[in-house]
Amino acid sequence: MRNILLALILTVPNLCFSQVDWGKAKVTYGAENEVLPNIGDTIKEYHNETKTFKSLKFRDSKQLSIFEFDVNGKKVKATIFPLENLKYKTLTKYNEAGFVILIANYDNGIVTGKFQKFYGNGKLMEEGIYDKMKKVGLWNYYDEEGKLNKSENH
Repeated sequence: MRNILLALILTVPNLCFSQVDWGKAKVTYGAENEVLPNIGDTIKEYHNETKTFKSLKFRDSKQLSIFEFDVNGKKVKATIFPLENLKYKTLTKYNEAGFVILIANYDNGIVTGKFQKFYGNGKLMEEGIYDKMKKVGLWNYYDEEGKLNKSENH
């Protein structure tokens, strides 16, 4: 019995991981793998079931903008990438009512720079600055009516 258990312990990990090639794993933090439209052009994708916009990609001379929509055509996310660094992005998320619920900046997948989070009614909840996922400087926190509740220095 002990030998069977030992054989299973030695064999099962090999079976579980033998089909995964960890050396080929690729992580994308920004738009570095996106198909870029020509300057002034827009690439449109549609939802199959509703034929409404799924995404719009627009490029001007300085940035790539990607807008994503739900199946009802409501905007759920806007992401802006500067062309000189496609791994940096400003992300804006929207709730079902169309209010902004998040504006955040990311560099290589790390929250950095100005950060704002909003209540479902669109009122500001908190704001501050991140430096590589660490809160720095003055952070302000608000109630659902937009009144300043507290400020913290980090």
